[in-house]
Amino acid sequence: MNKKKYKQYLTEFFSFFGGAVLFGLSMNMFLEPANVVMGGLTGVATTINYLYNKLPIGAMIFALNIPLLLMNIKINGFKSMVKSVLGIAASSLAVDVTKFVPATLNDPMLCAILGGVTMGAGAGLLLSRGYTTGGSDLTAFLLKRKFKRLTTGRLVLIVDVFVVVGSAIVMGSWEGIIYSSVSIFAYSASIDAVMGGSEKAKMAIIISSKPEEIACSIDKVLNRGVTYLHGEGWYTKSEKEVLMSVVKRDEEFLIKQVVEGVDRDAFMILCDATEVLGSGFKETERQELEAAEEKAKRREERAAARALKKEEKRAKKNLKKENKKKKR
Repeated sequence: MNKKKYKQYLTEFFSFFGGAVLFGLSMNMFLEPANVVMGGLTGVATTINYLYNKLPIGAMIFALNIPLLLMNIKINGFKSMVKSVLGIAASSLAVDVTKFVPATLNDPMLCAILGGVTMGAGAGLLLSRGYTTGGSDLTAFLLKRKFKRLTTGRLVLIVDVFVVVGSAIVMGSWEGIIYSSVSIFAYSASIDAVMGGSEKAKMAIIISSKPEEIACSIDKVLNRGVTYLHGEGWYTKSEKEVLMSVVKRDEEFLIKQVVEGVDRDAFMILCDATEVLGSGFKETERQELEAAEEKAKRREERAAARALKKEEKRAKKNLKKENKKKKR
């Protein structure tokens, strides 16, 4: 058990540390020397650095992420954003710490490709352990509350397009749009490769002699639902409970740990799920409507509670004034 925990901590450390270093190296070795602008706040920071060369890119990335982090923390709570804060801090710090690494290429197209691949590999390592580099993802999450019809991926794309086109106007280089587009594509492909595919979720099929314990562990550790499928072994002709659960890509390593921790002899299949609708994933129109109605109801309740408190305060003030008049 101690060896398992040691291995987990070691994997966590190298994914976190290696992902942040790769993110920093991609910026200093390829993207920044060739003036290739990525999307999101990284692109905004690169553009500001182009205009005011003395401002460090990493520090600017972190500073620009602070308002987004605070808004997301207000919505989701600090606990759910801890890994986001750590990921943004580490990747931003790595950009400034690895500033001493020299640029080795002059070709902007090669820099765009290699920069995108390297940054995507770093971001993929961080995402595989639940961390994030912030920027477009946090922005898209906030915009999603207003534009419910648009998918998160499309919102990220819209944000990136605005940043890339804006930077091209500021830098006066329309060729930069081509290089940035290539880099963003390489970045996305690299993330998908590191995280094991371009799909957004994984479906786990688990056959075990301890289905109850595994189901409880999945519910407790991942907070994901589990479905029992009644099966029968072809050779043994014995009835078995087959577990089915759907998890997000960054939770894949967790479900593997959970199953192995309960039953080492368990048989597990992980499949790509192209689209998942329902609680915890992409919401259906009915669920979005219900969520909107629930939020509106909560807002009304909060407004009524505030109005009641104000009324109580006014009543207390009036009572104090009347008591003072009586004493006089």
